[in-house]
Amino acid sequence: MSHGELGAVITRNVGDLEQAIAHVQEEMDPRINSAAWEALERALRDEDFHFDDGDDPDDAWFAPRSWLIEGDSDPWFELSVRNGDDLETWLASYCTPRSEKEAIGIQWYYDNLYVRDYRAILEEHASDLKAIELAGFRHDGNDIYLPIDFNQEAIAEGFAQGNLKDAMEPISVAAKALVETLPHFQNLREAIVAKAHR
Repeated sequence: MSHGELGAVITRNVGDLEQAIAHVQEEMDPRINSAAWEALERALRDEDFHFDDGDDPDDAWFAPRSWLIEGDSDPWFELSVRNGDDLETWLASYCTPRSEKEAIGIQWYYDNLYVRDYRAILEEHASDLKAIELAGFRHDGNDIYLPIDFNQEAIAEGFAQGNLKDAMEPISVAAKALVETLPHFQNLREAIVAKAHR
């Protein structure tokens, strides 16, 4: 379809498109994010994790309870995206991310202001980082993240049936990878905390 033809189709359907975006943002995004968070909690229920809920994925985080200090954790994990600023909906990150950084995944975060030479810590723990990458996590600069590959048709069917539980099964696979690599993340976390308290 040419740009001109696409423009004509959009123009003729712009009212429906506006309604669709509003429906996704107001109804579908909260439902799928809630289903994903519930799936994560189920997948890690036998592990000793703390979950801190939020209104959307950017406000929710989780971490091993052993990492908590006065109810908070640094570093921590999120079930979110590395870079979804250009996407209008969370649903797009589940169904059609344009890159791995726009895909919903398990993201490792730490406070940048806390540790100035994080890269040096990664270099010192190259074997831990390698094990994390072998489990499917991506390492890009200071970012460590595990993109999750969801099935768009399964999500569509989940919305049609009013139950997204089966569509969230890829989260269980990602959670298993996280549990397997947790000792390596623990080593990184200990190095970060030690450096921050020097």
